[in-house]
Amino acid sequence: MEKIDFKKQLGQNFIFDTNLLKFIVESAGVCKEDKVIEIGAGAGTLTNQLALKAKSVTSFEIDKSLMERLLKLKSEHDNLKFVFEDFMQVDLTKYIRGDEKIKVVANIPYYITTPIIFKLLDFASNIVSMSFMVQKEVAERFCAECNNKDYGITSVILQSIADVKYVRTIKKECFTPAPKVDSALIRLDLKLDKYDVKNREFFVNFVHNSFAMRRKTLVNNLLKKYNISRLEIEKILEDFGLSVMIRPENITVEDFVKLSNKFEEKLKNN
Repeated sequence: MEKIDFKKQLGQNFIFDTNLLKFIVESAGVCKEDKVIEIGAGAGTLTNQLALKAKSVTSFEIDKSLMERLLKLKSEHDNLKFVFEDFMQVDLTKYIRGDEKIKVVANIPYYITTPIIFKLLDFASNIVSMSFMVQKEVAERFCAECNNKDYGITSVILQSIADVKYVRTIKKECFTPAPKVDSALIRLDLKLDKYDVKNREFFVNFVHNSFAMRRKTLVNNLLKKYNISRLEIEKILEDFGLSVMIRPENITVEDFVKLSNKFEEKLKNN
């Protein structure tokens, strides 16, 4: 293997196992009709497998020291484009245009997983699916259902707009250098009409406010955030068949959507 100067500050952990790389691409459902965005090209091993399967691949990489290696790979694929910039600073309107549909595949650093996903959700109408290698405990949080200690803000928001699937665990030994913890491959299939969210911005804020303090009841959390009386909040919960003592981690995604819609309506009428 060609020597690579791995940068710990960038969370670089690469995969070189060809069978595993092929499995990742297959699990992402990439085929010849697909336009793919990859975040974090790294050593280009996953990029290579994506380019072999997709119609086109646009791959983002922040580490310019990998440029020579990656441009050599580009010379082998006429459907491959590299963007050597920080993905979080990129204007995605330059790369996702009109109503074109794309798939996202990425092995992303643990410390920036959630910001990347939420940036992509701004283009949810263009994204068919997103497949990520993330820290195992993060994947479990994304996939968690209500009444589970891992269920929280991100679980609700992601599951309100996508089917989230835990595909498989990827042992830390599969990466070079090996991280301290295992990873997991997850796939999010975007479904904008999964629930009837009237106002997504309000919904996202409502979920954040609901989980402001996990150990408190939903009523107490919402009292601090909205100009609605305790009696009014309790009446809304009772109308939906929910206990006035319920905590946010015991509320389903569907009920969060209903509550959010009702609260927005109530605030407008007030």
